[in-house]
Amino acid sequence: MSICICNASALEALRSSGRLLPTLLDGPRCSQLDDTPVPHPIMLHDDMVRIGLKEGPYHILVPTKRLRYARDDVIFHTRKHPLPFQTLLRSEHGGPILTGPELLFCDLALSPDYDTIDLIELGYELCGTYLINDCWDGYISNAVCATSTDKIRRVVDNLTGRPGIDVARKALRHVRDGSNSPMETALAMMLNLPKHLGGQNLEPISLNHPVVTPQGTKYVDVAFPEPKVGLEYKGRDAHSIEKTARDDRRQNTLLGSGWTILSVWYEDLVQDQLYSKFLQELAKMLHVRLRTRSEYHETMIKVLRARLLPALEKYSQ
Repeated sequence: MSICICNASALEALRSSGRLLPTLLDGPRCSQLDDTPVPHPIMLHDDMVRIGLKEGPYHILVPTKRLRYARDDVIFHTRKHPLPFQTLLRSEHGGPILTGPELLFCDLALSPDYDTIDLIELGYELCGTYLINDCWDGYISNAVCATSTDKIRRVVDNLTGRPGIDVARKALRHVRDGSNSPMETALAMMLNLPKHLGGQNLEPISLNHPVVTPQGTKYVDVAFPEPKVGLEYKGRDAHSIEKTARDDRRQNTLLGSGWTILSVWYEDLVQDQLYSKFLQELAKMLHVRLRTRSEYHETMIKVLRARLLPALEKYSQ
């Protein structure tokens, strides 16, 4: 019998799973909550620390209001309807149950701490091969994605009519699979989001897009497949000579396969003048015309970049 961790606590536990993520995701799933009282605060704290949570209050999902009572260390959540099939993850050795990444995305759509941009960023993370954590560069790379847009969409469709689910559905439309880092996520969002959210509405877009070359399959960081235009993020000027040379060799291979590749540096995204120049170069490659931006669009571009640029600073290496 196990309690169920949900919402922000489930996200913290998922991010803390690190390189054990495949083991967690491949483990048993369920869709029913155990009718288990929440342990004493000291025992609960010990259990939470064991799965990577640092401090409360902890978000706990219970099947009935009967199990809810006043506690400083717990925020209770109750489900009025049955959970979608296999949306709960069972941790090892009888540890707590976690809401899976698909249900977690839907739950956080109701959280006052998440607006549309936050939710889209989270979607990219859950559907990508990285998880935010407190290591030196701010995230850890994984061999697998926690979930995919298709899997989240199936849960969203199953929850049609529930509170907040329309928010999740609208945000999911702007999420793309396959991001390898927060930087790729930020770049994709700046280019692909609709104009009312501050993006450039450039699509279709694909992340870590596979390209077959004579030297094998290569992957383009951010790709526009139809015109065969790709963006390769180079980071800061301080990149090592070895890494830059390796990137250049890969880029030359892609060029030989009919792709046009544009290198994107950190400064191209954070400096207004360079960002405008970057957009003009990209538009020329895509054979599209960037229309004169309205005052509202200009404002939303500034809002979006103000939201994303702190992350660019943190993850720019």
